[in-house]
Amino acid sequence: MSEPLLELVDLAKTYRLASERPFGPKTLIRAVDGVDLRLHPGRSFGIVGESGSGKSTLARCAIALEKPTAGDARLMGRSLAAASRRDLRAMRAHMQMIFQDPYGSLDPRQVVAKIIAEPLACLDPVSRAETAKRVADSLEAVGLNAADGRKYPHEFSGGQRQRIAIARALITRPKLVVADEPVSALDVSVQAQVLNLMMDLQQSAGVTYLLISHDLAVVEHVCDEIAVIYRGRFVEIGPTETLLASPAHPYTRALLDAAPKLKTQRPQTAAPATPSPLPAGGCAYADRCRFAQERCRAEAPKLRPLADGRRAACHFPL
Repeated sequence: MSEPLLELVDLAKTYRLASERPFGPKTLIRAVDGVDLRLHPGRSFGIVGESGSGKSTLARCAIALEKPTAGDARLMGRSLAAASRRDLRAMRAHMQMIFQDPYGSLDPRQVVAKIIAEPLACLDPVSRAETAKRVADSLEAVGLNAADGRKYPHEFSGGQRQRIAIARALITRPKLVVADEPVSALDVSVQAQVLNLMMDLQQSAGVTYLLISHDLAVVEHVCDEIAVIYRGRFVEIGPTETLLASPAHPYTRALLDAAPKLKTQRPQTAAPATPSPLPAGGCAYADRCRFAQERCRAEAPKLRPLADGRRAACHFPL
């Protein structure tokens, strides 16, 4: 197999929250806790989990929009943390991001052509004629017209704005595109259009996607492989079809049972109990898991391979 395009090695990100009282101790929140990931060219990798599980923080650390507290992110074998500011600027031509909100991610004071052309500043100087050609090509690639470059973002619908965001991400012809909840703010009918567009662009332009979502139906449609994240840790990783057909981790099972959009209806499980404090070192999901035993509360499980090619962090996989 080829060398990984993106590699995360024991990546961690900790935030320091303000203290509840003056001069009191500050609370540390570990948003991402020791994540390892290898994403190969031409593949689509999805990361799913509930709100607050660390998905967006992981995405931002993966392409150096935020600096990790520990660990490393490597693009084509080069460390992003160790790269100089000048080298990192050049490397940004190979990695782009599609943000969640198509209304907030576009500058309302700029015309669309200028918004789309902005990432070209990461490259060597490009002539005005070449810039105009690339902008027109990017707009046409996402189903818009070159004339739309003279308009402002407020003149477009939500789905069209997300197409503009995708065009901006593709103008440098990147190898990696990180999509953070790219369709969650759109209507269901528009979601399908944007997802189909992303898949078409992957086939035509060879784009590799790291897709962040809380919707399992979205990653099922786009991704070859899925990782399920809970409290900053991967609890299960595997091929999309295998993982969704027969989850090994109770948390993955709970996500599936809560997803009415999936093709196969599954029996609903009882609502999880109110979380209670865990002993130090125990499984983070033990307070919500109806299969938890004493070992789960005393020893944190590690990702280990299963017979069908998946990995799960569970002492007693389903």
